[in-house]
Amino acid sequence: MKRNVPRVVGGTGVAIGELPFICSIRQRQPAGSWSSPSWTHLCGSTIVNENWLLTSAHCVAPPLPKESLLIVCGVRQARTVAGIEPSPEYVDGQRGSDLALILLKKPLVFTGNVQPIPIFDQRILPTSVATIVGYGVSSYGKDGWQPNGLEAATVPILSMKACIRRLGTLATYLTSDTICTDIAGPTGAAGTCVGDSGGPVIIGTELHPFNLLAIPAWTVTPCGSGPSMHTLVSAHIEWILAVIVPNLK
Repeated sequence: MKRNVPRVVGGTGVAIGELPFICSIRQRQPAGSWSSPSWTHLCGSTIVNENWLLTSAHCVAPPLPKESLLIVCGVRQARTVAGIEPSPEYVDGQRGSDLALILLKKPLVFTGNVQPIPIFDQRILPTSVATIVGYGVSSYGKDGWQPNGLEAATVPILSMKACIRRLGTLATYLTSDTICTDIAGPTGAAGTCVGDSGGPVIIGTELHPFNLLAIPAWTVTPCGSGPSMHTLVSAHIEWILAVIVPNLK
């Protein structure tokens, strides 16, 4: 069984400022108002520059009313949304191209707690590992999946051949822009789950410890029982640049 809108199960807590490039997308609930809002975490998002964030398209498409969304970065930077640009190739969360760009009404102010992340565009080595980061649910209790702040976990990156073998019949949902991470951790069950979509999948290099490799798309359920699939950001770099740099031809 699979589902999109994936959270880091089996991860460890992350201190404010340790990973300053992730923001929370929050959705206003019907009971709330702008004068007395009630906001619920919807998905993560990743800072591309001071005006644009990258997230999973299934978090915001078909485009949610931008007036119903609030972006929270770092400790105190909250921003409303000016526009949402899903990938033109996006169909749904299981057929690839699961990316969307979010334009902020007011630019972010970069501080120690709020920073952009460079996009990884190198070859992924067979022994590579990645770090998954998210705000979603982290454990299952009597009331269902329970949220628990920002968490991260280091997981192996699977080859496409190994991913196909692990997924079985679900492998039909793999696309050319998908990368696959395995479960890992002390309990053997660290992976993405509900609420993690949109946050970064990170890979380190000699030059920079944090680089944006991918954005979570969907995962095998129950969470932590099988691989997680992510949209490779470098496969969509031309679209990203065309949107955030309008003069680029």
